[in-house]
Amino acid sequence: MGRPEDFEGEESNMQSQLGGQQEQKNNSYTETDHGTPRGRLYRDTNDKMLGGVCSGMAAYFRIDPTVVRLLFLVLFFGGGSGFLLYLLLWIILPAKPLDHVSSNRRLYRNPEEKVIAGVASGIATYFDVAVWIPRLIFSLPLVIGIFSSFISSLFWFEFNPFPGFIFGSFGGTLFVIYAVLWAVIPEAKSASEKLEMRGEKVDLNTIKNTIQEDLEGFKARAEKWGGEFSQKAKEFSTEFSSTVNEKSKQFASEASAASKKGGSRLGNAIGILFKAFFLFLAGILAFTILVALLGMIAGSVSVFPLKSFFLEGFWQNFLAWSTLVLFLFVPAIGLLTWLVRRIIGATAGSKYLGFTFGGLWTLGWISVVLLVASIAQNFDAGAKDKGEIKIVQPSTNKMTIKVAASDLRVVSGKWFKMDGLLSLDDDSIVLNNIRVRIAKSPDSLYRVSYVKFSNGSDENTALKNMEAIKYSATQEDSVLYLDRGFKLNKGSKFRNQGVTVTIFVPVGKKIEIDENVSRKLNHFSFNSGRNDYDWDDEWNNEGYESWMSNQEYIMTPGGLERVKKIGEENDDISNDEDSEKSAIEEYKKSREELRKEYERKQKEAEELKKELDKPVDTTRYRYQKVAILDPHISGPAPKSKTIENPEIIEIGSELGRFSLLSFQS
Repeated sequence: MGRPEDFEGEESNMQSQLGGQQEQKNNSYTETDHGTPRGRLYRDTNDKMLGGVCSGMAAYFRIDPTVVRLLFLVLFFGGGSGFLLYLLLWIILPAKPLDHVSSNRRLYRNPEEKVIAGVASGIATYFDVAVWIPRLIFSLPLVIGIFSSFISSLFWFEFNPFPGFIFGSFGGTLFVIYAVLWAVIPEAKSASEKLEMRGEKVDLNTIKNTIQEDLEGFKARAEKWGGEFSQKAKEFSTEFSSTVNEKSKQFASEASAASKKGGSRLGNAIGILFKAFFLFLAGILAFTILVALLGMIAGSVSVFPLKSFFLEGFWQNFLAWSTLVLFLFVPAIGLLTWLVRRIIGATAGSKYLGFTFGGLWTLGWISVVLLVASIAQNFDAGAKDKGEIKIVQPSTNKMTIKVAASDLRVVSGKWFKMDGLLSLDDDSIVLNNIRVRIAKSPDSLYRVSYVKFSNGSDENTALKNMEAIKYSATQEDSVLYLDRGFKLNKGSKFRNQGVTVTIFVPVGKKIEIDENVSRKLNHFSFNSGRNDYDWDDEWNNEGYESWMSNQEYIMTPGGLERVKKIGEENDDISNDEDSEKSAIEEYKKSREELRKEYERKQKEAEELKKELDKPVDTTRYRYQKVAILDPHISGPAPKSKTIENPEIIEIGSELGRFSLLSFQS
């Protein structure tokens, strides 16, 4: 390889040969010279992607153009102000070729220490910080979101199917920023770009100084960069074995490639942006699957005490445990392992590890299928029993339905609710699988009946499960209190046990449903007189009539109707009739006024026509006698004839209006 001093002569020759070519490069960066005046602000035509605004501002402030472009992108995604500011500067600033005077350190994506795209490692190199710091900043919302979702699902049954660490404001912003940085920051591919990324000059002197530092004993820097710089020195020594003309052609081709690279950077950025977008969606899908698996694990752990009321026999318990471990835990651990290895930059592990995870998950799928098939057999047969609850006819023609007060608590959470489960202890559970319907009574009496349902692996088991249901109601005059639920003792299995309560209301009598019926009972349905005694056929029917709590209803021949609704309809009909009558009266009144106005205008037109038909120069005024008075003759002055009742006739024309005065002689 030789000594560092051997490179000095070669370097001086290379500088003289390549100095002119390096000055002709479109984007030239030199060391910071604080004595050089800034001048005025221009748009750079040499290094531009759209209008050269960012590159011009970078040349003015002597910073990397990529940093300015990132600031404009942040402003753009922050509210659109960056786009307006860019357009304004594009219009105002003049264009001019500029030479950048800035630090040699440039922002690149580091391909040597990348986990996903090298954005975090490039930022760490640019700002000279540890690479784990930007990685922690970008991954912190993910870690916090997964941990908080798991804790919420485990203790409060709050599983969120839309993970907040992705769709939240902070986490979503970091994901978008990472994708944008991936699109706009170029990757350091060549040796010169890698040296610029570290802030080193791209010449032989840099390599010489690095080797000298290695020889002087800077072991820390040598351990970090020694291998790379030694490789670079070998490459340069090999290159110097060739002629200066070959080296010049190589640098000329690099300069030409750099100039072409600036022209195609926008297209590359668009392509990278689309790639980042689809990879971002794939990442969201992977993270969503991971959180969903963690949520299902938490939910499975939460309902673990119910397995004795649901599972039956050794094999169902074995398949349930296999499903929990192989189908849920294994893929969650696999995804977490992959994520941690990608974050820390670990090399690819053994291929047998992937085969192991895949095989275990396949066994998990088999366990799920077998468990579902085994549980389905426990619901093959069904049984039902009808009965009647004796009540006393209310003293009024109205019955109120309420739910009896109890201390039972529904096991539920924000995102997780076990409908029908009210309470759980060591030896029993209380179910709330109850439906209530209102139907028309066949006679003039209020009646209350019930139908108990249950399933089982065979008819005898279903009948046994059905007979274990104990449900009743109590009455206080006109108020009927329904039980909140029914109990399943230890040893009994949940086989879709349920109760349907039917309240028959006579025609012409009323019923009111308290609001706690809809809140405390799991289901509530109206049938409006259809299938009065066989409503069990509509167990899964959700097409019942909508209703409101604390409202009076009356049973009509056509079904259940709201009392206020009838009055409102009558009021609406009355209001419509009044409005119609008022409209007719207004129409008649306006029509009469129009007729009178028309007759008056017609009369005025006839009078005007008569006046116009009279001749203007008549003998009435031509031969009228005129009395001449002598001022010397004394005597009473003759009485002049006064004008009585002058008639003013207005005639409209395009030029204006004038009046005709007719005088009586």
